[in-house]
Amino acid sequence: NYYTLLNCGFRLRPTAGTATGVHPVPLGFGRVYVKLQRFDYDAWLRGLNAGRSFVTTGPMLFAQVNRRDPGHVFRTHVGLESPTYGLRVTGSAISEHPLKSIEVVVNGEVVRTLKPVNRRTKSGAFESRFDEAVPAQTSAWLIVRCFEDRPDGRPRFAHTAPWHVEMRDRPLRPRREEVNFLMQRMEAKLAATANVWPEPVRDEYRQALQRYRALLVNAR
Repeated sequence: NYYTLLNCGFRLRPTAGTATGVHPVPLGFGRVYVKLQRFDYDAWLRGLNAGRSFVTTGPMLFAQVNRRDPGHVFRTHVGLESPTYGLRVTGSAISEHPLKSIEVVVNGEVVRTLKPVNRRTKSGAFESRFDEAVPAQTSAWLIVRCFEDRPDGRPRFAHTAPWHVEMRDRPLRPRREEVNFLMQRMEAKLAATANVWPEPVRDEYRQALQRYRALLVNAR
């Protein structure tokens, strides 16, 4: 659902919550980390809204693209003589147990699957560094994620906020089935809440449905 929204042009930054008491997990199981320029609450909110962050249920994931933190927007024009825009994904992941995989995702598709090194650190953790070239051929969003298997059978993961590439004359276009998926979600919710929810609440879903319908014009 999150990737579908990103593909449709909604630049939502990820955040996290535990829901302990609702789900069988301890307090702090799901977390969001924000890179700060100054240590205070307002700076944390600005960093979160700028997307300088990653969410995790275990591993620590530190990544940059072309030496820029998550949330950065690359604006470029790619001509016929150079049909792609080069992106270099670098960083490291640190985990309590060996990582299973590190993945680079572009526009919802896994474009790189990396085998982690899982080098033991002095503290007893496992560290895996990565350095991968990823070309962009159209406007795009990109994230890095990693997965860690655990003895209890419950995998842990970490996931960065997205970087965005704005390429003039090559816009990011959602697939028609993605737009239809979002529309169907709104239509189903409106049908299920007739005579149940107050109209001002249902109006928000109608507005979302109208916004999604407008996306069909540029869908592929």
